[in-house]
Amino acid sequence: MKPERNSLHQQRLEAILARYRDTAPRRGAEKRDLLRLWHEYVSPLKGRLLLAILLMLALSLQPYTWIFLTRLVADYILQVGQPVATVELATRYYWLIGIFLLGCGIQLGGIICAWQYNYQITYTAQRIVFALRRTLHEKLTSLPLSFYDRTQTGRLLTVVLDDVATVQASITGTAVNFVTQVVMVLVGAVIICSLNWKLGLIILISLPFYVANFRFFRPRIREANIAARRATTTLYNQVEERVTAIRTVKVFGRERAEVRHFLEASNNLARLTMHIVRLGNWQNFLATFVSTGAIGTVLYLGVRELQTGSMSVGAVLQLYASAGYLFAPAVILSDLAMEVQRISVVMRRVFDLLEADPEPDDRDDAVALADAQGDIIFNQVTFTYPGDEHPTLCEVSVQIPAGKQVAVMGPSGAGKSTLLYLLMRFWDIDNGEITLDGKPLREITLRSLRDRITLVMQEPIIFSGTVAENIRYGRLQAADEEVRRAAADADLHEFILSLPDGYETVVGERGMSLSGGQRQRLALAASLLSRPSVLLLDDTTSALDAATEARVRRTLNRIMRGRTCFVVTHRISTALASDLVMVLEDGRLTQFGAPADLLNEDGLFQRVYQQQVGEADPAAV
Repeated sequence: MKPERNSLHQQRLEAILARYRDTAPRRGAEKRDLLRLWHEYVSPLKGRLLLAILLMLALSLQPYTWIFLTRLVADYILQVGQPVATVELATRYYWLIGIFLLGCGIQLGGIICAWQYNYQITYTAQRIVFALRRTLHEKLTSLPLSFYDRTQTGRLLTVVLDDVATVQASITGTAVNFVTQVVMVLVGAVIICSLNWKLGLIILISLPFYVANFRFFRPRIREANIAARRATTTLYNQVEERVTAIRTVKVFGRERAEVRHFLEASNNLARLTMHIVRLGNWQNFLATFVSTGAIGTVLYLGVRELQTGSMSVGAVLQLYASAGYLFAPAVILSDLAMEVQRISVVMRRVFDLLEADPEPDDRDDAVALADAQGDIIFNQVTFTYPGDEHPTLCEVSVQIPAGKQVAVMGPSGAGKSTLLYLLMRFWDIDNGEITLDGKPLREITLRSLRDRITLVMQEPIIFSGTVAENIRYGRLQAADEEVRRAAADADLHEFILSLPDGYETVVGERGMSLSGGQRQRLALAASLLSRPSVLLLDDTTSALDAATEARVRRTLNRIMRGRTCFVVTHRISTALASDLVMVLEDGRLTQFGAPADLLNEDGLFQRVYQQQVGEADPAAV
């Protein structure tokens, strides 16, 4: 039964590796990523890194110094194997005092080097990680919405949090360790060969076996590390999704099923981790086997040399101990090979994120808008989402005079929200042109465009923090009085005053302590505080009751007087209160005009009016 169990385990492991295997490996990517890491992040700190390496070298070479002192004690103080000569006692005392003082100096120097090394290596690591985190954060804010639409949140969390933490813990220490261990191997080889070149040759002959050992395990460890990182991403993403959707999980009673899914993902990661450990253990076992055989041989032959008088006791002890310290760095280098593989996988993920295409850059002739009237024109606008076969908006042409309130209506998937997103330039259109006050959007700097146009989304996101901080998010320099005025404009001021700490009340993560309508009014207050020229409301009043919606509409009529406002809505009452109505069907503009005019036309607007008014008052149908 045991072989069968092992076979099943191996089959399961192969299935996990196949699931996360790199299906499109890039030749030379590992070398390029490590070189990029050096040039962009490590090279500016190469002075401190070099100092850390020199300090670590001083610490690493201490064992050879102590071995040499041991040889002096054996040969010149104890004089092992030689007859005691009374006349040499005074000389021995001088040797003893000298070695004692030298040992104290070495110990004190080691303490100072260790203190300086810890400071320099920590400072260097923190500077590298700070620069990397800053670059990642700037990149995340510059990426278009299309990137977030196709990328799992768990993957981003893994890169920004887990992968950067791996860099912080490993990158500088790995670089320093690699250099110091290589030097220790070279120094040890020189010492052994200088003591007895024949015995040194035995040690050097055994070293190529380490290279063969490394080359055998390297691709397997790398594959397992890639799979482990992807399994970690899957685990992060699953936890993030389920915690976010915990209400849905509880509604459908899926708690046990989600626990099983989590355990399966955790088990996959555990299997991969143990697989990496097994590979590493085999690698270290073979390295230790070679080193033990070589050192044992050297010890045996060294004793034979001692018996023939070719070597002293101190020399044999120095040879034996130096051989041990020679192979120890070789074993560490084998471990570092695993660490380098792990870092290369991490850096590949980081650089993949950094190389993602950002939002379109401003054109060279783009200008910044100090203000805008709000005159908007769509001229034969066509747009297709990446990966879709059919356009979401097709040849939409409409002119919106400044200061008008426009209701955008249509069935789900008609392109209503997309229309607002194109105004914000979350995406660039495929064909046609959109202008603001006669100027194409592409000729306006993105930052100033979004200062003039503000979007309140259908499901607004509320950040953890106080109510005042959320309202002030779009305009951090706003005074307290302006914050209160914006809250009053959004019909939220009285509610905020009823909270325990008023405007300083801390709302929970994602605003879960607020109702849907309160979250939307809070987001509306933040938008109003920025005093936009064009306000876009993506079905934001759908969660409000009729009385609150009416108050907010009256507020908008006052605040947006003389400014342009687009409202995506399914409510006929909102459309009737607007100046103009746009009706989209299958991405095309099928109706446009004043609400009263559209009521007299056969079309979607008239049908929606009849349905909603009929539900409210059957006699009116």
